Amino acid sequence: MNNDTENGINRVTLLPPSFAIMLLTWILPAAMLEVILGDLMEEFDERAREDIKAANTWFWHQATCTSMIYFKKKFSSPNFVRKINIVLPLVLFSIAFILILWLSYVDNLAEYAPGFWQKLLTGQAHMALFDGAFWSSVSGYMSRVDSVWFLLDGPSLIITSLSISLLIYLDRKSSFTALKMACWGYALVILPYIWSIIHINSNHLFAKQVGPIIAIGLLTFLYMVLPVSYLVHRKLKQVESNLKFTSEQNKLGDGSE
Repeated sequence: MNNDTENGINRVTLLPPSFAIMLLTWILPAAMLEVILGDLMEEFDERAREDIKAANTWFWHQATCTSMIYFKKKFSSPNFVRKINIVLPLVLFSIAFILILWLSYVDNLAEYAPGFWQKLLTGQAHMALFDGAFWSSVSGYMSRVDSVWFLLDGPSLIITSLSISLLIYLDRKSSFTALKMACWGYALVILPYIWSIIHINSNHLFAKQVGPIIAIGLLTFLYMVLPVSYLVHRKLKQVESNLKFTSEQNKLGDGSE
């Protein structure tokens, strides 16, 4: 085997894990990728000459830690939270409304997939979203709506009030970031529906008892989406105001010097 062949094998052997490089490429900003990746590969090359397995482990550790730092910065940025706070409420509100409408007016489950009735009796109303018969009948249910009374429920309003009050209390006590407000807020949005499924499956209920419990979970879900979205929006405004104030203070400090 000649020297060129041996050098080619060494070059292949000394390459860092490709998936770790892909992780860095996906997470890191383009402006910083070349510098950071270059430094890591240079250090990897030196370590690999002594122990390739240890070098691979080291590179994975560095890639993971570096990616997590920038991942957190990327997904906790106000711009990212703002985009989520536009799309997510629209999707969640639409899903909750359509499911409530469907539960209020559905009268024939024969055309749904086999076993769907049993899933519904366990509280899994969301499984209707994966059934073609559900979507083909939604427009028909929409045309039958003649009032909004099916959207009003006392227990759901009480649960919503308590949940929003809890969110505001936690924010005042811990001073949430915009991302933390969004995480806590939207977790509280889906919690009542999850509770309804757990409650139904933990008790032996008749079919007529299951419907009202699902309704409470979904109606609370529906009621909470817009208030939570508003609280996240307000938190984003506070963040922007604080950043603007800090920037102005820094400019004044630089000017005085």
